[in-house]
Amino acid sequence: MPKKQTYADLGDACATAHAMDVIGDRWSMVIARELLLGPRRFADLASAVVGITPAVLTSRLRALQDTGVVEQAQLDDLGQTRVYRLTEWGQGLEDVMRSLGRWAQRSPGFPVPEGSMTPDGVIVAMRTMAPYATMAGWDDGPVRIVIELHDERRPAAGVRRYRLHWDEDRFELTVGADDAPAATVSGDSSAWADVVFAGRPVDSMAVEGDRRAVERVAAAYGAIA
Repeated sequence: MPKKQTYADLGDACATAHAMDVIGDRWSMVIARELLLGPRRFADLASAVVGITPAVLTSRLRALQDTGVVEQAQLDDLGQTRVYRLTEWGQGLEDVMRSLGRWAQRSPGFPVPEGSMTPDGVIVAMRTMAPYATMAGWDDGPVRIVIELHDERRPAAGVRRYRLHWDEDRFELTVGADDAPAATVSGDSSAWADVVFAGRPVDSMAVEGDRRAVERVAAAYGAIA
């Protein structure tokens, strides 16, 4: 099969055109999205990127490595697990996704409320849209909750845990547990996406602790115009 010509091969020196050569195919941005929150094993990516085949995933990862977006690493664990992670330059895609996501949300064809999201997908979307979300009631104090999500389409993938610390000067939403959250909200990742982005009631999720803290988060995202 002949090598696919890039925009540069065709004489286009535009940086945006080069960006499309790097991440413009169907799967690359989705793979990058699933790596934004940390390294993942090949099997984890194959499960999280719904619809991709192992052969295509291998091909896309190789291409992303060749262009400097992704690199392989070895975890310091008993199994010396091999993982994929974004390079320092690749991490800059979160800013791209923030702008692209905000633009796409206004698309007349945006599939809301239908559609499904992976756990990392909805968390990345929350990080993407956080600058536009307005938290009301800071008199009630900062928000500190744990979000535990699973994907009903992929029960074998298990539960992913995230911690959210949100106050007037800081927004941190990362992978991991929290020793003293005000509340823990858990359930299907797509159901949580419906709560924060489509205005569905928090009742669709299980909440332990301060329910008001979870409702404040949902209301902040619901206020995005």
